[in-house]
Amino acid sequence: MPFIRVSYIEQQYEAEQLAVMRDTIMSALIQHFNVPADDLFQVFHAHKREAFFYDNQYLGVKRSDGLVYIQITCKSGRTIEQKKGLYGMLARQLAAAVPMREEDVFVVVVETEFEDWSFGRGEAQMLPRAVTDEGQESAVQQAAQPAKVSPSVRTAQVTELAETAQREQGSQIGEPSPNREIQSSARESYGDIAPAFVRYSEDVLFGDVWRRGQLSLRDRSLITVAALMAGGMIEQLPYHLRLAVDNGLTIEELTEAITHLAFYAGWPRAASALTVLKEAAGR
Repeated sequence: MPFIRVSYIEQQYEAEQLAVMRDTIMSALIQHFNVPADDLFQVFHAHKREAFFYDNQYLGVKRSDGLVYIQITCKSGRTIEQKKGLYGMLARQLAAAVPMREEDVFVVVVETEFEDWSFGRGEAQMLPRAVTDEGQESAVQQAAQPAKVSPSVRTAQVTELAETAQREQGSQIGEPSPNREIQSSARESYGDIAPAFVRYSEDVLFGDVWRRGQLSLRDRSLITVAALMAGGMIEQLPYHLRLAVDNGLTIEELTEAITHLAFYAGWPRAASALTVLKEAAGR
């Protein structure tokens, strides 16, 4: 769901170079923000030189008239590590592909919430599912719904993005779900006997609580894994360990967290959690 604005001085870049910028920005968003490949919304603005202002030495960065402002408006929750990875990839790859100077890549991330977006038809598609006056369910995060994108295409996108994120983070865990589209297993596990439980899981827990901006998804995953391990709820750990990696935690960080908790929650529980982590990581 990111919306991208790119501003530059007119006649500094040709149409082919702008197309390279578009593709490079999208590639970086897919790799570091786990954005779906079809979530492409960008606009480029060419400005007259007299209407484009910047300081050419602020913070020790020597800028030129090739400066490009890249504003990324997106949902809150990305970690510092994800943002730094995005900034670095944009500077390096734009400099190499456009080409342009790394010093002229200026990026700002503007964070929003789900209620701040409408993708058309006057609807807030990213808000949790609700029952309408007519008793029909409205769309829940339509960008993530299998009905809008074929399962085979969505599965391929998820797999590609997950593998890319794993290579970037150096982790080995397999078959993770996409970071930005948290997929609960409740519907598959309990949908036939507890539809209300599924609805609360999808709409309230993962649709609201996990999306609040006060904590990042990485923080929430670490807290959840710690709570499950401390409570001895091992059956829930495989799913949440995969989700934790999707949300930016490495296998090494999860191992260290469990080791730390062993002194507070108990050695047997820590050993059980490490066994689950080892199996999930394929080690």
